[in-house]
Amino acid sequence: MSLVLAFVVGLALGSFLNVVITRLPRGEAFWRGRSRCPRCLAPIPWRDNLPLISFILLRGCCRSCREPIPWRYPLVELAGGLLALALWQRFPGSPLLLLYGPFTAALLALSAIDLEHWILPDAITLPGTVLGLALAMVLPHLRFWEAALGAVAGSFLFYGVAWGYKKLTGKPGLGGGDVKLMAFIGAVLGIKAVPVVIFLSAALGSIIGLALALLSRRLKEGQWRTLALPYGPFMAAAAIFYLLAGVNLWPD
Repeated sequence: MSLVLAFVVGLALGSFLNVVITRLPRGEAFWRGRSRCPRCLAPIPWRDNLPLISFILLRGCCRSCREPIPWRYPLVELAGGLLALALWQRFPGSPLLLLYGPFTAALLALSAIDLEHWILPDAITLPGTVLGLALAMVLPHLRFWEAALGAVAGSFLFYGVAWGYKKLTGKPGLGGGDVKLMAFIGAVLGIKAVPVVIFLSAALGSIIGLALALLSRRLKEGQWRTLALPYGPFMAAAAIFYLLAGVNLWPD
């Protein structure tokens, strides 16, 4: 029963995250005002705002304008449910969920925003870093010095990589948002997670980039070196894997 409840709560959280993902890049307040269709801006009644269920019943179209609802909406809702389920299985009833719940929700929202807009808003990463540092002082199994070192080391390592890439190529590689996201991840997961997340995100980004290059036939044209991808989702995926794997990948 607790797993079902966790999944339902995650679905509802995913529905809220869709509001954040839609409004935050536009500079709109996401904490007030009714949900509305992103195309015709018609207010959405409660019966059409049930996570996943309404999308299925409406056959993926807005009731007012009949325009297709972007697939991002049900996918984020489903991801929210699955992440909540995985977190509850990994940390059942633990106070650590007070940190890891908002952490994974923030990573999901940041990934979707980065994919759509190529930005990682400070409004999420900076408060998230502060929250990670603050809760490291009060929650069990967390150490403040590890969180602080993780935030500092993560941000400085990524800043160094970005600086070196720009010096070598003359073009910007990682952005400031990536640096702040790494500080956020380091503050929550600690210093031991930093090298693992950097390695896993680089490996995942390389694999996905190569696959996309092959699919788009850009590899044969020698353009694979300029294929650009938002890096935030790879960092988020690596951080969530580290959190849920339950394995100390960086031994003492």
